[in-house]
Amino acid sequence: MDKVKRIKELTQKLNQYRDSYYNNSVSEISDHEYDNLFDELKRLEEETNIVMTNSPTHTVGYEVKSKLEKIKHSHPMLSLDKTKSVDDLKKFAGDKDCMLMCKMDGLTVLLTYENGELIQAETRGNGEEGEIITHNARVFENIPLYIDYIGHLEIEGEAIITYNDFVRINSKLPENDKYKNPRNLVSGSVRQLDSNIAAQRHIKFIAWKVPNIEDKIKSDNSILFRLNYIRDLGFDIVPFYSYTNCSSDKENINNMIILLQDRAKKLGYPIDGLVVAYDDISYGESLGTTGHHPKHSLAYKFYDDIYPARLLDVEFTMGKTGVLTPTAVFEPVEIDGTIVERASLHNIPIMKSLGIVSKYQEIGVYKANMIIPQIEYAEKIDLASVKESICIPGVCPVCGWNTERLKDNDTEILVCTNPNCKGKLLGKLSHFVSKNAINIDGLSEQTLQKFIDLGWLNTFRDIYYLSDHKEEMYKLDGFGKKSIDKLLESIKKSRNTTLDRFIYGLCIPLIGRTASKEIAKFFNYDYEKFRTDGIVTHYSQIDGFGDNMNQSLHDYLRENHMKISTLADEFIFETKSESSNNADLSNKTFVITGSLNHYKNRDELVNIIEQLGGKVSGSVSSKTNYLINNDVTSTSGKNKKAKDLGIPIISENQFVQMITS
Repeated sequence: MDKVKRIKELTQKLNQYRDSYYNNSVSEISDHEYDNLFDELKRLEEETNIVMTNSPTHTVGYEVKSKLEKIKHSHPMLSLDKTKSVDDLKKFAGDKDCMLMCKMDGLTVLLTYENGELIQAETRGNGEEGEIITHNARVFENIPLYIDYIGHLEIEGEAIITYNDFVRINSKLPENDKYKNPRNLVSGSVRQLDSNIAAQRHIKFIAWKVPNIEDKIKSDNSILFRLNYIRDLGFDIVPFYSYTNCSSDKENINNMIILLQDRAKKLGYPIDGLVVAYDDISYGESLGTTGHHPKHSLAYKFYDDIYPARLLDVEFTMGKTGVLTPTAVFEPVEIDGTIVERASLHNIPIMKSLGIVSKYQEIGVYKANMIIPQIEYAEKIDLASVKESICIPGVCPVCGWNTERLKDNDTEILVCTNPNCKGKLLGKLSHFVSKNAINIDGLSEQTLQKFIDLGWLNTFRDIYYLSDHKEEMYKLDGFGKKSIDKLLESIKKSRNTTLDRFIYGLCIPLIGRTASKEIAKFFNYDYEKFRTDGIVTHYSQIDGFGDNMNQSLHDYLRENHMKISTLADEFIFETKSESSNNADLSNKTFVITGSLNHYKNRDELVNIIEQLGGKVSGSVSSKTNYLINNDVTSTSGKNKKAKDLGIPIISENQFVQMITS
């Protein structure tokens, strides 16, 4: 029998016998038999230099910490890029040999060994810095305390609690203290200050990466080799399949996925997907990383995990157009490493279709595309038993005027009937001062609300007369002289603006940022031309403008002509400066995605494109000429669509060459 396997078997048996004897007063074997097995284990440990954390020959005492110390990782522990498409897994492989591994659903932990001894364990934390949990790692069920290895060795893996142990532990807890899933339980257990608590939770460590090892092993340059190597040292490794680049193997990925799910289920391992990685470590590392994820691996998510939560209330919040939007407020729940407490219900029909009727109703929460919190379901409730119902407000929560339900295309919206509602005013003012509009730093929603309540703000134009209240501002709680002076200076600075920012800031229905830029471009960024010709211009001649946009713009300009003129008097409108580049991007449409290196932000790149006559869109379509993405090989949705449509994907550097050559 394999010596490592026998060590694990003896460790498990002897611990079982000890437990029966000391906790249940039952002797399953004689003392002589126990001693023989004990001696065998000790001999094998000496021969192999491998000792498990729960070995009865090295019983570790429990340790209590006053706090968990922070530590900076030896290497970044980044998240992985994600997909829900099996086709993306096939495309990722290209012509390379790959590893397909279970994506463990627990807490990422990094172990460090020096000359065969476990000296440190740390959590992933934020990827750059984690917490030292060595005292708890020493009581994990399956981590070797000592291994047959001379030198420095790091092993990355997942701390997990099996489904069987999760059910057993949860069943003993009071209803209010029960954990929602194994991941939450293991996360709370690994970070305990008292290692005795962790010891009772049957935590296992599943290794899936060897990031930092001596040259004698590193020279092999294979994930498969490294995993097999540490398995021989006594570690439990992640369930996996290795496959070559041949098409038959790629076509079998669906089968591999099913088989890996089945293996994880039999082992009781909690998983939330799979990971595909290039087996060639040097090649994978040569691809580099983005700010968020390495390019050597790709995570495949089975589905958007749905988490149960208790609904606390539904809040109706006012937008700049006066529409009241319902938002579900629920007990905090952790999803993909972040705490979520709110999710938009979008409108009344969606709220009704979900069956949301009562406070404390159970709801299912998930992150759509792992980003945006959404509600999947609400438990069915007998309306007769509802104690605290959720009602659609008959009066505006901001001003107290009556609300009205209106049909908007194919849906139903709730609006406040008060044309002077302060909630509407707050929404409009917040939009007006935002970064992409007039861009006034220091006017947060909270500050705007305070100034509205004081009667200082009733129109956009009032912002430019806040200096009249300067002395009163100094007396307000939370307003220092320095911050007030900075705010007033920001307001003064904002008087120099561009026509597109001005139009966008007006909150014209159906006229967003892109449309505002197209209008400004049409009038050559000249406000006087816009003022004199704006009402009579037929905007449908502008690319991307339909009849509805044209009508909305005309209606707004007719109804607010004097207000716009009066407001415009406060501004000096800048003309777009001619670029020093000779490039002409007329009739070229660009889409930008991913992080930027050359330009300081996306707005700067957008401005360059527009100055050269180009157009920037938010989504890839048949009208797109170029997709700018520094991660040209990314499997993102935009990259995928661009490839499908035959649209060139260029890096930032390639774009710079395009406009400077």
